[in-house]
Amino acid sequence: MTVSEKKCQEELAALKKEFEEFVYIVSHDIKTPMRAISNLTTWIEEDLGSNADKAILDNFRLLKNRVERLEKMMNALLELSRVNSSEMELYEVNIPKSVNDCVEMLEDKSNVEFHFTYNLKNENTVTLGKKLQKVLFHLFDNAIRFHDKEKKNVFVEIIENETDYEIKISDDGPGIPEEVKEKIFSIFYTVNSKDIVDSTGAGLAITNKIIKLAGGRLHYAPMATNGSVFTFNWPKQ
Repeated sequence: MTVSEKKCQEELAALKKEFEEFVYIVSHDIKTPMRAISNLTTWIEEDLGSNADKAILDNFRLLKNRVERLEKMMNALLELSRVNSSEMELYEVNIPKSVNDCVEMLEDKSNVEFHFTYNLKNENTVTLGKKLQKVLFHLFDNAIRFHDKEKKNVFVEIIENETDYEIKISDDGPGIPEEVKEKIFSIFYTVNSKDIVDSTGAGLAITNKIIKLAGGRLHYAPMATNGSVFTFNWPKQ
């Protein structure tokens, strides 16, 4: 490596660190006024009482909803900025148990059926356990949240290879339109309007960054029928 290349790498690392610190500070500083707006709205609603004009109360509910959405987006931005520095502990995890724990953490599992396929030489492995769990959770949540059918099926397949694990998560939902599939890993992008599906649009961006940090790669492909397939490899430590 030349002196010039080394200097460029050092400057890039410094800029990256400065950006992450900026995002962290901004995220924290914006949370306080957002909470104040939400609290003030609630107090005004209480002062107006139940006899207030319905249109006014509807506008207050809309305002609080937008503030809540903004706070979720700031939390997601903060989480994205801390991917490289938080939850970096290596420890032994049981893969099927970790998958089940992620399923249990999902908020809405009604009418969802999970189908698991494991091809493992050893169920236990030493890895970035919190990071892996975060990836699985986001992909499970994504498969359910954007599903369009009353009964939802999510398929989880994990294959152990010599140097990594190949993990495939698919669903029988609507899939992703061909013309927008290149945008799905962008922060805050959603295929559907945020007014239709309650989502920050940050889950896939965070997931993709974590997988890259671990040395893997995330890939999207449509199902042969309707639905989506997200496949990623998770290198062994």
